[in-house]
Amino acid sequence: MILFGGVAAIVGVVLFHVALGMTLRANPVTRIPFHRNAVAIPSGSVALRALGAGLIVLGAVLLGTIAWYWPFIVVLAGPVAALIVITLHNRKVANRSAGHNASAQ
Repeated sequence: MILFGGVAAIVGVVLFHVALGMTLRANPVTRIPFHRNAVAIPSGSVALRALGAGLIVLGAVLLGTIAWYWPFIVVLAGPVAALIVITLHNRKVANRSAGHNASAQ
């Protein structure tokens, strides 16, 4: 069960981040909001996020049987990495638009 829980959690995080990558590629010059959906939502990305979230929760529950801290590590690893990626994307978009505005003047 421990191996299955670990694999489920890892696959869930990977699926969640594949969906995020699809969203970033669909919005190359648009900021990605933290509290709602992006402007362009690629087909299949919502299903990948849902499947990934389900596998993350399943993995966290199964890993929680061996140590109380594993669910926190599993559940936080994916979202923290996603927040960092979204922040970097939004910064790149802001820098690109600031550079474009400065060159237009």
